[in-house]
Amino acid sequence: MNKTVLIADDDLDLAELLARRCESLGLTADIAANAMSALGKAEETLPDLVILDVNMPYGNGLGVCEMMADHHELAKIPVIVMTGAVCEDTVRRCHQLCAYYVPKGPELWSRIEPLIGELLHAEGDNDPTEESPAPGTGALLPPIVVGTPRGEQPEEASKVNLIDAAFEMLSPGRESDGIPQTESTEDPRPWILSIEDDEDVFWSISCRMEELGLDVRRAVAGRDGYRRAFFDTPSLILLDYELPDGNGDYVLRRLKESPATASIPVIVLTGRREPTIEHQMRRLGADEFLNKPYEWEQLREAVLSLAPTCQPARL
Repeated sequence: MNKTVLIADDDLDLAELLARRCESLGLTADIAANAMSALGKAEETLPDLVILDVNMPYGNGLGVCEMMADHHELAKIPVIVMTGAVCEDTVRRCHQLCAYYVPKGPELWSRIEPLIGELLHAEGDNDPTEESPAPGTGALLPPIVVGTPRGEQPEEASKVNLIDAAFEMLSPGRESDGIPQTESTEDPRPWILSIEDDEDVFWSISCRMEELGLDVRRAVAGRDGYRRAFFDTPSLILLDYELPDGNGDYVLRRLKESPATASIPVIVLTGRREPTIEHQMRRLGADEFLNKPYEWEQLREAVLSLAPTCQPARL
């Protein structure tokens, strides 16, 4: 089946996993990292199916969906909308736009795969008697077992299994079925993740926290910081605003969208003094916002109040 799927999501890890899974079905997959790029690629390539995240830079997936609906060539392309932030308004707008709504979570692929088969008239392993959901009702889909696509060789099946395992790892709130769970080798004590590209600032923070007996670990880039928080679960995050590979607002939004990291306290540290930035970061879920250079006592009090497990007396 020589058909094309456009996947638009600024979480490139997830987008690449979806692309690989689509390719395992014999589809050609293309990726866009923001809303403007998604619309441009859709107009240029006229894909057979578009999968859109809701929250993206330079717009959002629902906006792209609306513009596609008003475009004489794009209006006929089916759209699947996915999001980690479930709300009734999103579901309602998907229904109005005749888009298929699918929540992000452990069963993301098992919900999307049958839709792909139905929308592209793909020949797959799903039960042909199984009904496809009406637009806007993707959240009601029951979980299905993701099988090996027909005709796959053992080597290809092995790759697909690895991709499925990666989906499980990136899916919050669920342990992987059938995947051995290993005990963590990390120190069980509370620790702080500093997402900071300035080495001098990091070492200053690290030295100060060591005086309190607190361990500080570092991520230099935004995307790496999010991954570290997702997999290792720090007690608290110190987040710079201006970062390579994903600014602080991107990182904070990703942290708060994922149930696995949403409850981790976040303190934003930045030299930017525009009130709009502080308002933006607090709206996204920052627990505290401190301008550099900040007083050490300010940071100390914020750390100890937001992460009680980091109290020095407990270490």
